[in-house]
Amino acid sequence: MKKLPMIAAAFGAATLVAAPSFAQDATEAPDEGAAAEAAPAPEPAPATIDTDGDGTMDAWDQRGDGKPDSWDTDGDGAPDAFDQDGDGAPDPK
Repeated sequence: MKKLPMIAAAFGAATLVAAPSFAQDATEAPDEGAAAEAAPAPEPAPATIDTDGDGTMDAWDQRGDGKPDSWDTDGDGAPDAFDQDGDGAPDPK
């Protein structure tokens, strides 16, 4: 009967030694961020802006600063006037 306390002590010691590794495995989440970083994110299209209030988007914010920097002045859907100097208005041709 003296073997029981010795076996219990050995089992308890083995549990204490193994417990930190079990706890570490349980708290580690799979690294989902590495998979997201590996695939390049698609670049978003420039924001379109309705500058004259007619309901038709007629300008683009290609710099991402919230101000239009290219305009579609002839209504064909392609920019044809640009703001190269950054003043928020189309540059003269």
